Amino acid sequence: MDITGAGEHAVEALQRARLGRFVAALGASVNHRCADGSAVRRSARLALLAIDVSRAIESRSPSMLPACGWLPTAISRLTDADGDLVELGRSIAALAPVLAWYRRTGLAAGPEFADGHANAIVFGPQGLVHSNDVLVGVTVMAPHVLYGDHHHPPEEVYLVLSSGAWRQHDGPWSEPGIGGIVHNPPDIVHSMRSGADPLLAVWILPTPSSAHVAR
Repeated sequence: MDITGAGEHAVEALQRARLGRFVAALGASVNHRCADGSAVRRSARLALLAIDVSRAIESRSPSMLPACGWLPTAISRLTDADGDLVELGRSIAALAPVLAWYRRTGLAAGPEFADGHANAIVFGPQGLVHSNDVLVGVTVMAPHVLYGDHHHPPEEVYLVLSSGAWRQHDGPWSEPGIGGIVHNPPDIVHSMRSGADPLLAVWILPTPSSAHVAR
């Protein structure tokens, strides 16, 4: 549904409905894939519990980047995945047009990186909904793009929604696959790369505090 031209209250109601759909789908997908009692499950659940969809939606101007053009292709690859992942992909597609997508800077990267990736924060200090207690966002990457080494104080959980590979430090690359979980402990150096298909993932950082966390 195109929300351009809708009244202010109608736009906020639509945004809040899309946020609620995204949070519900994300929660179902994470709970289904993280083993009971695991540290990853505890971290992800603490983060999800910190999400408050009733908070005011920030007045940020939506912005799309060239890499966002790969979202439909990435989401279409979920057609044969589990139903909860299909719903999560659809919720991202619905939410994408109202997000402020941005480029990560300051990384050693090839010329394809700038237009080959896009990040968006849904909940967090710079998110669609402001939060100092949790950081939740989405990354999409064009095929054959490397998102180089980076690190941040909070631990991080990725829910992977595509093919692609992840690495920690200079260790081996691993491919978690659609529905896979990647856990990055605090301050560990990590990177990811797409292959022949675009990469799509949701990331959850349980306790970023009030400081900016570069993603």
